[in-house]
Amino acid sequence: MSAKRVDMTAAFVRIVAAGIALDTAERARLEEILRDCGQIASFVESVRLRAITRLDELPDSASFDNQSTVAGAARGSRRQAQAAEKRATTVAQMPALADALGDGAVSSDHVDAVAQALSRMDPADRPKLAAQSDWVATMAMRLTPEQLSKKLHERTRELSTDDGVAVLEQQRRATFLRHWTDKDSGMVCLYGQFDPEAGATLLGRLRNTVEALFHDRIPDTCPLDERKQDHLRALALLRLIEGEGASSGRPDITVVIDLNTLLDGVHAKSRIEVSDGVTLPVETIRRQACLANIIPGVLGANGVVLDLGRSQRLATPHQRRAMRMMYGCCAIDGCNVSFDNCTLHHISYWRNGGTTDMGNMLPLCSKHHHLAHEGGWHLSLDRARRLTVTKPDGTRMTHPPPLARAG
Repeated sequence: MSAKRVDMTAAFVRIVAAGIALDTAERARLEEILRDCGQIASFVESVRLRAITRLDELPDSASFDNQSTVAGAARGSRRQAQAAEKRATTVAQMPALADALGDGAVSSDHVDAVAQALSRMDPADRPKLAAQSDWVATMAMRLTPEQLSKKLHERTRELSTDDGVAVLEQQRRATFLRHWTDKDSGMVCLYGQFDPEAGATLLGRLRNTVEALFHDRIPDTCPLDERKQDHLRALALLRLIEGEGASSGRPDITVVIDLNTLLDGVHAKSRIEVSDGVTLPVETIRRQACLANIIPGVLGANGVVLDLGRSQRLATPHQRRAMRMMYGCCAIDGCNVSFDNCTLHHISYWRNGGTTDMGNMLPLCSKHHHLAHEGGWHLSLDRARRLTVTKPDGTRMTHPPPLARAG
């Protein structure tokens, strides 16, 4: 029997013995018991996950509802069984993590953090993290589950082929909002999920509206306990829907990003922090900066904030009016989205020294603005305002000047 297995057996014996006289135990003894329980719980979970994996490997697996079997064996729900199966899949990909769980060196919460990190990656990139099983196990043994989640977030960003652009597109397709009326209370209930970009904008808008409406006054309907902020957010949402939500003048999304990442993309020491803990690709942050929805706080190599103020990047009202006279719609030929629903895009990006002048801007609709950033389109504009678009595969498209299109 291995030394670690002997330790596990000894821990189990202590737990059984403690159960007899637990009522008289002092603090030091109770702390020892809790440590033993945690170690045994991790070991038992590792055995359970191996059993779940083996259950799915059996030849007759397709003939049985293994999820019900797992739920019934633990007297739990199907949702708990799904979580267990997700853990089983995770440790099956990472032997070192499985060993650490079996030794009681990490908890099931650590495994959940790894499973969550894998689920947020593009499927094509997941093997890269799985191949770092030893590193993941080492970090899990050193860190709390919360700290591990943050460390994994940094590592998965480094390993991502496209900095999460494909994942963001999947999240956009998974956005939904459900509603129903509760039969007991008569209250209308909402439940949904939003992709990180839309969600961060929504939360930022709600935060600004709550501040503008309720900074110095609280409505009579508002509870004064832990429900207070939830109540105020609900009222703010109603005011926004009614078109009466006041703006505080603050950006919807707050971003802290280091200059090297903003200029050149993700690197080993990147610092990217987005409000409400969401994850956004760097290219999405760059696009949002064009919209004035964010003012990025940009950090130099020494951590000092660099002033890249919004006023240097946004077109003036005069420039927008002049551009409106030239373009009635999106600058991409054949796109009829009106100018008023377009964003003025910098041809030479402001981060590369591009200036906010008429010769460096043109209107793009939301779709083509995405393609100019996340889609990898390269745009160039000549003096006659002929636009050339070069796609990632090298294909080129030329779009005539706005007056030629009008004619």
